[in-house]
Amino acid sequence: MNYKLRITLFDFSRVLFFALVAALAACAAPESSALDAPLATIARENSATPTRAPATPIPLPQTLIERYDVRAGDTLGNIAARYNIALEELMELNGIVDANTLKIGQQLKVPIQVTRAAPSEAFIPDSEIVYGPAYENFDIAAFANSFNGYLAAYRQNVEGETMSGAQILQLVAERYSVGPRVLLALVEMQSGWVTNSIVTNIQYPLGLADSTRQGLFFQASWAANHLNEGYYGKLAGRLSNLRLKDRTRVFIPTSLNAGTVAVMNVLAQINAFDQWQNQIGADGFRATYRKLFGELNPAALETIPARDLKQPALRLPWSDGEMWYFSGGPHTAWGDNGAWAAIDISPNDIAGSGSCAISRRYALAAASGKIARSERGRVVIALNGNNFQGKGWALLYLHIARDGRIGEGVQVQVGEKIGHPSCEGGSADASHLHFARLYNGQWIEPTSAPFILSGWSVQLGDQEYAGTIARGAETREACNCRDDFKNGIVADAGK
Repeated sequence: MNYKLRITLFDFSRVLFFALVAALAACAAPESSALDAPLATIARENSATPTRAPATPIPLPQTLIERYDVRAGDTLGNIAARYNIALEELMELNGIVDANTLKIGQQLKVPIQVTRAAPSEAFIPDSEIVYGPAYENFDIAAFANSFNGYLAAYRQNVEGETMSGAQILQLVAERYSVGPRVLLALVEMQSGWVTNSIVTNIQYPLGLADSTRQGLFFQASWAANHLNEGYYGKLAGRLSNLRLKDRTRVFIPTSLNAGTVAVMNVLAQINAFDQWQNQIGADGFRATYRKLFGELNPAALETIPARDLKQPALRLPWSDGEMWYFSGGPHTAWGDNGAWAAIDISPNDIAGSGSCAISRRYALAAASGKIARSERGRVVIALNGNNFQGKGWALLYLHIARDGRIGEGVQVQVGEKIGHPSCEGGSADASHLHFARLYNGQWIEPTSAPFILSGWSVQLGDQEYAGTIARGAETREACNCRDDFKNGIVADAGK
C-alpha cells in the first residue's frame, strides 16, 4: 500500500477558520459577471458556484499544523528539511526520542507558515472540472481538428498503443474524471499546442519540466491528478492551503469553490507566487479559456446537493457464499491525493499472498447497466444504460484482467460476471478489485452519499486505506491481510 501526504488542520487552528467563515458570511457579494454564472454541480452545499466575493482581510502569517504520513524511504531528517524546520523541533512536536524509530504509516505533525492568501474571486464552475453532463456531447478530436494546431497532429505511444492527442486527452479525462476543456485550456496556456501548428515546447505541453513526465500523456495525467487533488481536497475540507513551486504557502479563502481551487492547485505546482498570480488572473487561464470556448454559460442541469444524494441499490461485487477480504478502506479513486471514493477487496484465492497472479474468482456487476468502458484493467458500468460515464451513477472496476474481461457496450445485469481481479491497470502490489462510485462525473466519497453494498456500509478512516465496513452488529476493519474475523466478508446478495 502507498501512503500519501494528507493535509489537516490541527485543533488550535480551527477557531481561526470558524471566525473567517463568519466574517465571509457577513459580507454581501456584488453582482457576478457572465463567467461567474452558476453551472450545476453535485458538490457539497458549501461548494458554491463562482461568485465575485469581496476581499476579506486574512491575518497572515499563520502557523498551521499539517499531518504527514510516513512513507517508505522517509527519515526524520529529510522530512524536517522538506518543511524547513529543525530536526529537534520536529522531534519535540511529535514526542519522538529516537530519530531512527520511524514506521511506514506513522502520522507526524509538522508546522507550516502560511504567508500569502489566494484571491477570493472564483472563476470557474465545478461542473467544468469534473467529466460530467456538461461534456456529454463534447468531441475533443473535432475541437482540436478545427484549429489544425500541433495537438491535432500529435501522436504518442501510450501503454503499447499509438494514440492521437485527442485520444490521449479523452483517456485522461475518463480515467481521472476531469473536464477535457480544462485540460485543453491548460495545454494552450502553457504551450500553444491547440491553436499553433509550430511550437517550441514539445516535451512539456502542460508546463511541468520533469524528464520523467515528457509527452502529452504523462503531462495531462499529472495535471488531472492535481486538478482532483485541489477539487476534492477543498470539497472534503482536507486542503486549507496550497504549496507553490517556491514553497510559498497560500491560504485558500473559504469563499472559493472547489473548481477554482482545482485550477489554482495545478498552476501552483509549476509557479512561484508572482507568476502564479499572473496565471490565475484575468490575463492567464481565464483569458485562454475564453479564447477557446467563449463565455461560460449556465447549464440546464439540476443542482443536487450531496445531502440529498442517494446511491441505487448495490450488491457486494462477488459471488454469494464466497468470502472476500476488505483489504483497503476509502482511498483515491484514480491517481494520488484525490477523492477518497474507492475501496479495495481481495478474492479468497489471492488475499494475503502478496501475489499478482490472476484470481480464478470473478468480480460481479453490483448493479445493472451498460459497459461504458473496458480497457487496460478498467471497467466502467454506466447505470443509466448509455455509453457516457459522466451522467448519472457509474461504477469503476479496476485491476480486471484482460482474459475474461467483459466487453465494451454490453448490457450487464446485476450479478453477472465482469472479470477476474489482477494487478492490471493502475498501480497494484497484489491482485485485488479496486471499486469506486461516480455520480455526474464526480467521485463520490462515503460522506457525500452512504456507500452501501448488500447492506454493508463503508466508513472513512483517519487516513487513506483505513476505515471500516459494517452491517448491523458486524464490523470489519480494512487491513492488508487475510483474517476471516477482522476483514473477511461473505457475500449474500439477498440481504
